[in-house]
Amino acid sequence: MINLLAVDDEMINLMIIDESLSDKGFTVVKAKDGEEAFQILNSGSILFHAIILDRLMPKMDGIELLKKIKRSEKYRDIPVIFQTAMSSITDMTEGLDAGAFYYLTKPYSRALLVRIVQTAVEHFIKLQRAKEDLHKGMGALRHMITGEFRIRSIRESHELAPLLANACPDPERVLTGIMEILNNAIEHGNLGISYQEKSELHDNDKLMEEIFRRLDTPEYKDKFVKVSFERNEERIEIRISDQGKGFDWKRYLSIEAMTKNAFKTHGRGIFMAKKLSFDDLTYIDEGRTAIIRIDLTNKTSNLLTDFQE
Repeated sequence: MINLLAVDDEMINLMIIDESLSDKGFTVVKAKDGEEAFQILNSGSILFHAIILDRLMPKMDGIELLKKIKRSEKYRDIPVIFQTAMSSITDMTEGLDAGAFYYLTKPYSRALLVRIVQTAVEHFIKLQRAKEDLHKGMGALRHMITGEFRIRSIRESHELAPLLANACPDPERVLTGIMEILNNAIEHGNLGISYQEKSELHDNDKLMEEIFRRLDTPEYKDKFVKVSFERNEERIEIRISDQGKGFDWKRYLSIEAMTKNAFKTHGRGIFMAKKLSFDDLTYIDEGRTAIIRIDLTNKTSNLLTDFQE
């Protein structure tokens, strides 16, 4: 059963969300404000796969609830879809900074709502499956000093990501970001799937089919992603290198690009990885190599303080 938490102080909006998503097999639990929503979350009786959250509400507004969710180790992985009539750059920046993964501007079509929710749920399920591997006796990896790996497929990236995450101080937090950077290196780097192609493939539910097809073609079948891990007293550095043509990585790490892509089903991954998972993320070699840095000198790390300020 796929459970969604819908939070809105307007009953008509909750009814529209419920009707739109119940027909697609989702179970929608409704809350009229942020306080009630957080009480439902804290009851622990339901595992939620995504949250649809209104911006302006009494008692506790959407931003305040979003920040509470992202500060919680229990709930921070649940993707939050912000639905709002406030679509200015300033408003979207505030939402993205707080940890919103998706944006819906009112009024929106039911088809778009369903597509965005399906994308969010898929993201959550993949992450939860990867997290299962975090607890399979890989604690000894915290002592790993150096390591090198080569992978080709999405399946292999999902096997490697928990291993790398377990070598870090906060495995659950970095796991999402590592998965995103590895998948990006395979899909966009080695397999050459463009932003526009991914949009079309995703909308037609053909993305994984196309990934498998390209992995078997002469042009792509021998390409691999190289991953290196290095630890010193100050930090962990993970380098992820693909054999693609590179990309304009700076535009995908800017807040301007993120507000532009806030209403789309993809295009925010590396921005959110840097924001939520790592102390630093940059690229070299025209975008072919990602450099992830995780600070070891500060036990609390700025990863948590970002959402506590």
